[in-house]
Amino acid sequence: MFEIHGYTKDYYIQGKFVGYLKISTPDRDVMGYSGRVTETLQEDTIIRKKTYKKGTEVITEVSPICGKLKGTWQEKINILVNSRQNFTR
Repeated sequence: MFEIHGYTKDYYIQGKFVGYLKISTPDRDVMGYSGRVTETLQEDTIIRKKTYKKGTEVITEVSPICGKLKGTWQEKINILVNSRQNFTR
């Protein structure tokens, strides 16, 4: 549906976001919050100019970096029209 320009792998330590790394291919099938995984760093990792030691336990989340919507003009309009939520009171 969208052009994919890569992926980001977000890192959380003790519930706090500490940064992300750009990756070219995802390492899991489920993206976003639902795809969070607890990992132990296998080597020293630099995230946002700070080094995290090997053995640090982190939670990771992978998200796509999306570009523009693919398809013809009519297909794009149909996608947008069908994506609207109907709310009732």
